[in-house]
Amino acid sequence: MQVGIDFGTSNTSIAFRGPDGAALIALEPDATSIPTAVFYGLDSGEYAIGSQAVSAYESGEEGRLMRSIKSVLGSSLIDETTELGRRRLPFRDVIVHFLRRVIANAEEQTGQRVESVIQGRPVSFNDKHADLDKRAQTILEACLHAAGVAHVEFLEEPVAAARSVTFPTGREKLIFVVDIGGGTSDFSVVRISPDNAGFDVLGSTGLYVGGNDFDHMLSFFELSHLFGHGETLALNGLPAPSAPYSTLSDWKSLNKLYTRDTQKQIKWMMMNSPDSRGIRAFDHLVRTHEAHTYAKRTEQIKIGLSEADQQTFVYDTPEAHLERLVARGTFEGLIDEAISKMDAVAVDCLKRAGVSPDQITDIVMVGGSTFIPLVQERLTRRFGNAALSANDRFGAVAKGLALHRAATR
Repeated sequence: MQVGIDFGTSNTSIAFRGPDGAALIALEPDATSIPTAVFYGLDSGEYAIGSQAVSAYESGEEGRLMRSIKSVLGSSLIDETTELGRRRLPFRDVIVHFLRRVIANAEEQTGQRVESVIQGRPVSFNDKHADLDKRAQTILEACLHAAGVAHVEFLEEPVAAARSVTFPTGREKLIFVVDIGGGTSDFSVVRISPDNAGFDVLGSTGLYVGGNDFDHMLSFFELSHLFGHGETLALNGLPAPSAPYSTLSDWKSLNKLYTRDTQKQIKWMMMNSPDSRGIRAFDHLVRTHEAHTYAKRTEQIKIGLSEADQQTFVYDTPEAHLERLVARGTFEGLIDEAISKMDAVAVDCLKRAGVSPDQITDIVMVGGSTFIPLVQERLTRRFGNAALSANDRFGAVAKGLALHRAATR
C-alpha cells in the first residue's frame, strides 16, 4: 500500500487513495490527526505516541515527553542525543520510533502493509542554511527506511494541499496556497488547467516561522509574567533572569526545565524573592513536571482567540490561584512581526511565480493557525479577485500526498 504522510511539527496525519478518493486513516480511536509526540516510560522502558503519549505524561507516569520532534530535522540538534534516564537517546531514533509506530497504526487500521510513502516536506526545513535544508530531507528519508518503508518520495506540503482540492472545470485556475504549520510557513502558486488534468507549480517559498512561534510570543511576553517573569528580586534588586522563561515558552526545549542547572536557577530566584507568588508557582510547575500542560494551555488560549475577543489563562497551585485575561488585540500585537515576515515571503512567492495578485483565482489555506483572523486577513487581503476555498485545513496535505502519484501517472 502507498500512503501520504503529513509528519507535522504539531500533528501528524496519514491518508491513502481509496475507491472514493483520498481518505484519512484513524491513527487513534476517532482521531485522524494525532499529536507529534513521544513519551518514554522510565520504569517500563516502553514508549507511546500521539494522544497516548500526552496522557501518559499528564497522568504523572515517570518518564520523558517529547514534542515538536520534526523541528530538529533542520537544525544541528539532529546529530545530538537527549537524556532518557541513565542513557542517551539520539534524536534520529526518536523520529524513527514515532514514524514506526504511526505507520504500524495505519497498517493495523487498513489491514495492509505500507510499502511506499509520499512524504510531505516544508518548502524549507531551514530557510537560512541551504545545506541543512537538503540534509534534513536526506535524514528524514533514512528515518522512514529505518521505520520499515521500502520506497520514499517527497512532495512540498503546499503543493500537496493544492492537490487535495477539487476545483470546477472549464477555466484555468491560479491557486495561491498558504500552509502554516507548527514550525514552518510555506507558500506556492499552482496553475491548474481547465480540465483539472494539468498541474504546474509556478513558484514556492517558505520560512522557519510557524504556529509554535505564536505560542512562544504569547507565553514569553504575556503568560510567563504570571510566574515571575519581569519581576525584580526583592532581596538583591536584580531582575529575574529571562532564560528559564524562554525555555518555558519553547515546545522543543521544555525538558531543559528539569535539568539540574535550571532548577538551581529557580531555587536561587526563590531564595532572593521568597514572597513572590509567581516564582513559587514557577517552582511548583517545574517540580510537578507540568511544563507540557502549561504549553498545551497556552496553545488553547491561542486557538480560543480565533473565535473570541478574549480568553482567560488559569493556573492553580496548593497555595496560589493565578489568572490572566488575554485580549485578542494583545495577542495580535505580539504576533504582528511574525505575520509580517510571512507576508513578505508570500509576496516573494508571487514574484517568483511571475504573477500578480489580481491574477490569483483561488486561495487554499492549510493549518490551524490560518484560522487566526489577523493571519487570514493579512495573507489574503491583496487577492481581490480570488475565492477562498472551503477545504479541509487540517487534512489537506495528507490527502493531497495520497492523491499525488495517481495524478501524475
